[in-house]
Amino acid sequence: MNLTGDKSGLACLCVLLWLAAYAMPGHSKQTPELWQPWYHSALLSITYHKPSEQPLKIRVTGRWPGISAKSVINLLSDTESVPLWVKHVSTVAILSRPAANQTRVLTHFDLPWPLRKRDMVTHACLLQLSEESYILKIRSVTEYPAEPGVIRIQPVMVQWLLTEQDNAVYIDYQISADIQGKAPQWFTDKVALRNTRASFNTLYALLQARPDSKESWALTPGNTCPFE
Repeated sequence: MNLTGDKSGLACLCVLLWLAAYAMPGHSKQTPELWQPWYHSALLSITYHKPSEQPLKIRVTGRWPGISAKSVINLLSDTESVPLWVKHVSTVAILSRPAANQTRVLTHFDLPWPLRKRDMVTHACLLQLSEESYILKIRSVTEYPAEPGVIRIQPVMVQWLLTEQDNAVYIDYQISADIQGKAPQWFTDKVALRNTRASFNTLYALLQARPDSKESWALTPGNTCPFE
């Protein structure tokens, strides 16, 4: 994860947290030892994997009691709530809804000086794997050009695996994204991990404050997706 045109190592890598997992063909069989432990609490564990010459991959797993998969998906889809748990997000706009289980979103990040502004266009797709299990896949798309002076974050590969069991939701979140540019890699990786922890703790607090109502799904779980 890099920072083009920036003279500081301040990396707002919390950008990666609104998204979720690196699950591309050939990566699902990684052995457990490739994931290095970084943080553990009663609610979540954070591990990471650093491939050579590739962005850091972060994984979050945990069990959230009293939370449903629908509640998680609906909060992730609530564009007005994103700035509450992802730092430096200025605007989030839905560009289109290709299908009932899909959406395309433009996110702007107003990073502190001397960093340059960034944006990200992503395509989300929600699949239902079983009666209790759902997977939200998110990928960056290139059809929309970036505005002048704005750096485009790409590629982005994210995924949430949500499984309901015993009045709780089990989460398995992974992400890999390149925010582009130049900055000390050790520093940006450290910030990414710290922001992941902060964002997930805030996300859980927001979910607790929003009782699981009978509202419908923001994205209707489907059985097809335009990408792997």
